[in-house]
Amino acid sequence: MACCNHCMDAEKIFNEKTALRDVKRYHKKGLRKSTRLMLEPIRNDDLGNMTLLDIGGGIGSISFELFEMGIRKSTHVDASTGYLKIAKKQAEERNLNRQIEFRFGDFVELSSDLESADIVTLDRVICCYPDREKMIENAALKAKKYIGLVYPRDRWGANLAITIGNIWFKMQGSDFRTFIHRPEDVDRQIRNYGFSLINKSQTLVWEAVVYQNVHGSVI
Repeated sequence: MACCNHCMDAEKIFNEKTALRDVKRYHKKGLRKSTRLMLEPIRNDDLGNMTLLDIGGGIGSISFELFEMGIRKSTHVDASTGYLKIAKKQAEERNLNRQIEFRFGDFVELSSDLESADIVTLDRVICCYPDREKMIENAALKAKKYIGLVYPRDRWGANLAITIGNIWFKMQGSDFRTFIHRPEDVDRQIRNYGFSLINKSQTLVWEAVVYQNVHGSVI
C-alpha cells in the first residue's frame, strides 16, 4: 500500500542499513530502556492467548519479547520496507514467522483492515507522524486492553534538537518531520477513548506510558 510523502521520505531514513544496526544493538543489549519501561506493567499480566498490534514495529523486538511472555499472535505494521525485510528475517530465525502478520504501509490508512488486539504499542511512533490525533484515535480503537506509547519528553533540549533536525530535513528536500507532543494532550486524547493511565515512566529523553481500557473491550 502506498504511503504519504512523509512516510516515503521516512523510509529513506529508516532503511535496511539502520535496521541492521538496530538488530546488532538488540542482540547485544536487549530492548532499549524506554521500551522496557513501557512493557513492564504489561509483562505483569497473564499474557497467555493475548494478541499484539505493534505499530511502527521496527525490527520486531516487542513482538519477540511478548511471545516469550505468552502472546499467541502479533500484527506488525511498518512503513519501511527495509525494516520489514529485517523483521521478517528475525522472525524466521525464531520460528515465529507464522505467528506474526507483517503489513507494510501507513497505519492510519491500513487500520480499517486490521483486527483489534489485546495490546497495542506505539514505540517512538507519534513523534514521527504528522497527524498525532489520527494516529492515536485509530490505535485506541484497536486496543482491547492495553495501549502503550513511547515518545519524546516535552523539554527545551528535545524541542531544540527536533527544530534543528526538521530544518535539516527541509534543506535536504525531504517531507519527513519529527514532532514533540505535550503529555497532557496525549493523555487527554487517550482517556477520551475510555482508557486509564496505569503507568508512567521517564528516561532523560523519553516518556513511556501505558493505559488500560476501563471498559475491557473495544470501544
